[in-house]
Amino acid sequence: MPARLPAFSRYAERQRGAAVVLALLTVTFAAMLAAAALADFGRGLEAVTGRRDQAQSRQLARAAVDWARQVLALDMLESNVDHGGENWTIRIPPTQLGEDAADGTIAGEIIDLSGRFNLNDLAPAGLRSSAAGARLQRLMELVGTSPESARASVIAMTEWIATAPRGDTDHAPHSALVVADEVASIPGIDHTLLARLRPYVTAVPAPTPVNVNTAAAEVLTSLVPGLGIDVARVLVAERERAWFRDLADFNARLPQGATPPAAQLASVSSRHFLVTIHASHGISVTRLEALLDRQKPWPELLWYRIP
Repeated sequence: MPARLPAFSRYAERQRGAAVVLALLTVTFAAMLAAAALADFGRGLEAVTGRRDQAQSRQLARAAVDWARQVLALDMLESNVDHGGENWTIRIPPTQLGEDAADGTIAGEIIDLSGRFNLNDLAPAGLRSSAAGARLQRLMELVGTSPESARASVIAMTEWIATAPRGDTDHAPHSALVVADEVASIPGIDHTLLARLRPYVTAVPAPTPVNVNTAAAEVLTSLVPGLGIDVARVLVAERERAWFRDLADFNARLPQGATPPAAQLASVSSRHFLVTIHASHGISVTRLEALLDRQKPWPELLWYRIP
C-alpha cells in the first residue's frame, strides 16, 4: 500500500469502494426479498398490514447485519490493517430496495469500536486494573472532568464491574458491561460526564488493543504516556494522508518524550464493530444495533437489539 495517495486517487478509490459496498448490499437484499416473498406466500392472511410491515422491516434490518458481516469478512481477506479509508467505513444513505419506497428502504453504517477505550478493561475477568483506570482517568480529564471527579468516577466504575465490591461479601457481582450506556446506572456517575465520554468509550467483552488508525486524539493521548493532545491531533491529521502500517510505524512517528504503548494495548487492526441499521417497509420503521466480533474470518454476532 503506498504511503501517500494524491487527492484525486484517494477519491477514485473511495468511489470504487462505495460501488463494491452497494453491490454487496443489492445482492444481499435481492436474496432476502426473494426468501421473504416465499415466506409470505405460505403465511397467507396475516391479520394487519402494520404487523406485516413490522415483520418485513425487521427482516430487512437483520439481513443488513449479514451484509455488514460480509463486508467485514471481505475486508479481513484483503488486509489486516484497518483504517478510515476502507470500504467498511462507507456509510449507506437511505437506499430504496424496490420501485417504490413502500417496498422497503435501508440505511446504516459500521462503526469501529476498537478505536475506543473499553470500559470492561477496568476489571477484566473481574480483576481490577489500575493501569486501565489511569488511562480512563486521563481520558476523562481530557474531556473536561476535574481530576477529583475523574478519580471518583473511575473507582465507581471499576468497583461496579469487578467480580465483587471490595470487602463486600453480601452483594452479588455486577459483571461486565454489555453497552457503555450502562454506566448511567452506577451511583455517583454524572450524566454530563457520560455524554462527554460517549464518543470515546465502548463496552466489549474481550480485552482488545486500541486501533491507533481509528482512535480519536483524546484516546491516543490517554493511551500514550507523554503524548499531548495537540500533538495527538497532528498525528490524527497526518494519518489521513498516510495510515500507520503497523505498530512500529506508529511508534516511529511519536514525538520525543512520548513513551510507545505496550504491544498488548495498541494495534493497527480492529476486532469489534457496532452495526447500526435503519430499515423501513410500508408504514413500519425498525432501528437495529448489533455488535460484531471479527476474531474469526466470519464475524460473530455477539448481540443485537432494537432500541
